[in-house]
Amino acid sequence: MSRRPGGLEGGRLERVRTASRRLRSSGILLNEDHQALEAAELSKQTLVDTQQRMGMMLDLMPMGFLIHTKQGIIFGNQEAARLLQVPQNEVVGRHFLDFLTTNAEAAAKQMGEAFHGRVSEEPTEAEIRTAGGQARTIKLIAGALPWEGNAVVQLLLQGITDLKTIQDRLHLLAVTDELTGVFNRRHAFTIGHRLFKSEKTASGTVALAVLYVDHFKRVNDTFGHSAGDTALSALTQTIQKVIGVDALSDVTFARVGGEEFMILFPASAPKAVFEMCEEIRKEVELRPILSTSGTFRIAVSIGVALRKASDSSFDTFYSRADKALYRAKLAGRNRVHVDEADYQLSKMA
Repeated sequence: MSRRPGGLEGGRLERVRTASRRLRSSGILLNEDHQALEAAELSKQTLVDTQQRMGMMLDLMPMGFLIHTKQGIIFGNQEAARLLQVPQNEVVGRHFLDFLTTNAEAAAKQMGEAFHGRVSEEPTEAEIRTAGGQARTIKLIAGALPWEGNAVVQLLLQGITDLKTIQDRLHLLAVTDELTGVFNRRHAFTIGHRLFKSEKTASGTVALAVLYVDHFKRVNDTFGHSAGDTALSALTQTIQKVIGVDALSDVTFARVGGEEFMILFPASAPKAVFEMCEEIRKEVELRPILSTSGTFRIAVSIGVALRKASDSSFDTFYSRADKALYRAKLAGRNRVHVDEADYQLSKMA
């Protein structure tokens, strides 16, 4: 922390000391000068003691605390050093923004506002990368300090890594199907409704495939519900392998019912969608399902629809794909059926 001089200024204090030594050597010491010297020494010691006590108090804070000039950090408490994973004596002189790996621009903006005496309405969340490569999430609050001279701000840092981890897990539980790990119906329909409102896809080709496991009740009745769960998990893996769903994919794959799934393609060639659905059907049919009750195979019926201008909502769109699925079942199951209005388009390259 920067030291603010207290009592007599350093230069004046030294002059008093020098004069005092000269007076002592000559045996002459004015009483008032002696008292002034003692007062200066007392003021200096009081300031040092106060700064030490303040430092101890700040080190007891459960939040990270930094005092920052525009050039860099001039004080950091123990919690700040722990969050930044830097020895406390090495915090001073560093710039806080150098620790951030995300949202550095937002943090810089908040600090800039604090330097001008303004307080941000919302704290900034950002990630820092420690020397050991570990990522930590922090919440930053910046505020001005009423010091004379160069502008100084205080930064309060709260570690929220554990909280973010819990939030991420809760979010994952809220949007995924527990058995298969793919999206659940609610989240898939949320994506679908959002896609329909997007101007980016308003004129693009959007395709929807609805899949149904044929005679799934027979599987449960013959081999047991545990075998049925195994079959659904195997089906999920097969579909993911064919469509290449991963964290970067824009394809939405979800379980929307007991044995019903959907695949939403936001921008794909109609023919490619039809061929992919046919590949899924074949791969599912060929894959044996291994269970403790025996080995068996399953088959799927698939209904496909392409978005039309007359589709007023995602629900309307889904209804057309569902009707195509119904026709696939009527035609004998284990097949892909494209909505009649889209059939010729699906055959186009």
